[in-house]
Amino acid sequence: MSVLTKEQLSELLHKSRYHRFLQIELTDVSDNELTFRLPFHEQFLADEAETYIHGGIIASLIDIAGDFALARMVGKPLPTIDMRIDYLRAAGKEDLYARATVVKAGRTLGISDVVVTNPEGKQIAVGRALYSTANA
Repeated sequence: MSVLTKEQLSELLHKSRYHRFLQIELTDVSDNELTFRLPFHEQFLADEAETYIHGGIIASLIDIAGDFALARMVGKPLPTIDMRIDYLRAAGKEDLYARATVVKAGRTLGISDVVVTNPEGKQIAVGRALYSTANA
C-alpha cells in the first residue's frame, strides 16, 4: 500500500463539488497528521444575527478531514459509518482549521480523530469518525 502525497490528496479532495463549494484546502501533511483550512464564508453563518458558524459546516469539516487522513493510506475516500462530535464553543466569523489523525486503519474499519480550532488555536470541536475500509 503506497501512501498518497499532499498533491495527490489535494487533487482527490477537489474532485467533490461539495468540497469545492466549501473551498476546503489541505495545508499540511506529516507522518501521522493532516491539517485542513476551511476559509470563512458568510453562507456558513447559522443564526439571523449572523454571529456563529452552523454546526453542520463544522461536522462536514470533521468528516472530510477524518476521511482524508485514512484516504491517504488506502488511496481513496471512504464511506462514513458513524461520527461523534463534541462542540466546545461557537465558531465566529473566522477560518477554521482541522487536524486529523488516524487511530486505526484496519482491514474493514478505520477510525480518525479530528480537532477543529480557530486561528488563535482555541478548540471549537472534537470528533471521532468510523469509516468502511472493506473495499479500499
